[in-house]
Amino acid sequence: MDSHIDQEDQQRKRRKGLRRREYRATAFLLIFGMLLWLVEWGIDYYAHQNTSVETVDSNISTHKILLPMVWMVCFLGYGVYVTRVSMEIQRVEKDLEESEERYRLLTRNSITGIYIHLDGRLVYVNGRFEAITGFAQGELLNRSFWDLVHPEDRSLIRERDIARAMGRPVVSQSQFRFLCKHGEEKWVEVLAAVLNYNGLGANMGNVADISDRKQAERQREELISDLMQTREALQFRATHDGLTGVLNRAAVFDALERETARAIRENRPLAVVMADVDHFKAINDSYGHLVGDAVLKEITRRISESVRPYDVVGRYGGEELVIALPGCDESGAYNFAERVRTALCEKPIDTSEGPVPVTISLGAAVFSGDSKTDADALIRSADSALYAAKEAGRNCVRTARISYEFAFESLRSGESLCKEEAPGNPSKKL
Repeated sequence: MDSHIDQEDQQRKRRKGLRRREYRATAFLLIFGMLLWLVEWGIDYYAHQNTSVETVDSNISTHKILLPMVWMVCFLGYGVYVTRVSMEIQRVEKDLEESEERYRLLTRNSITGIYIHLDGRLVYVNGRFEAITGFAQGELLNRSFWDLVHPEDRSLIRERDIARAMGRPVVSQSQFRFLCKHGEEKWVEVLAAVLNYNGLGANMGNVADISDRKQAERQREELISDLMQTREALQFRATHDGLTGVLNRAAVFDALERETARAIRENRPLAVVMADVDHFKAINDSYGHLVGDAVLKEITRRISESVRPYDVVGRYGGEELVIALPGCDESGAYNFAERVRTALCEKPIDTSEGPVPVTISLGAAVFSGDSKTDADALIRSADSALYAAKEAGRNCVRTARISYEFAFESLRSGESLCKEEAPGNPSKKL
């Protein structure tokens, strides 16, 4: 569209140039005619001043023959020149008319809306632009273009305003909302060229209705969001226990393998505590499985709130829970387990059937960073310590330390200070 307008401008300039040439030729002929008339008058005057009759007759005869010939040559040349200029003007005008007709066909049958505005005032719109906005041509012409742009989107095309104010040619592509007739909003994509046209800021652009595309994009984004949420939910269900919300058995093993490798790499201790609700079957038999589930959920919640952010809590199976304590040695693991046991024992759990007293047994296994072990060995050691706690009468804590040969170095209870109180001994209270 811009090239077409430039071509029309060139043709109009050429036509003006031809017209000027025609005017100059006419002026030249008039001036030349006046000069010839002055020459003829001078000859007549000179002839009448001469006293010789023969000389006068000779001069008069000469200029009466030469001057008409000169006039004839001038008029003939003028006629040829003007004819050529007129033919050239006709050809240029024909080309211009054909170009304008092609332009009208192009804009009238364009699948995109076309507009032209000068200093913000619409001076031309095509039929497709009317269809997009819903306004008739009479309602659009001399109307401010910015009245059609949604107020929240006007900042998106502010750069074009700056370029227009500076008189710098610029081509821009932007997407924004049109305020159409009857309050309807439509998303449009505009490819606009800002040009300095005869000293005025002229904005010429193509408008495409992309409302359907925007709606499809929103639907796609919503679908992607739903898929992401579904994937996250599936990932959570794949790694977390459905009742308690903590890690399930498989995820606990994965976490323990990572923590074991880190403990060996950093030469730090790692403690694993296994907890089992005492007489949980009796709670289910006495209060029902719903109350039993509520008891298990509350115990898990209290333990989860007592650990550090980087500790690991998971459900091993049934009423058994696993807690991994990175950086915690044997005494720290014992103190943590004893604190959990005491808090649960002293505070019954409120349920729909009333307060339910509970006790738990805990077994802790610890290995130093210089040991060579794996997650299975830690679980087996902690489970053996838990078995020892149950054999000791339940509602108590037992610990085990893993040696290089994966044997038990001790099975005992004890109370000692943790080597690293801050990182190694969880200090939150239940």
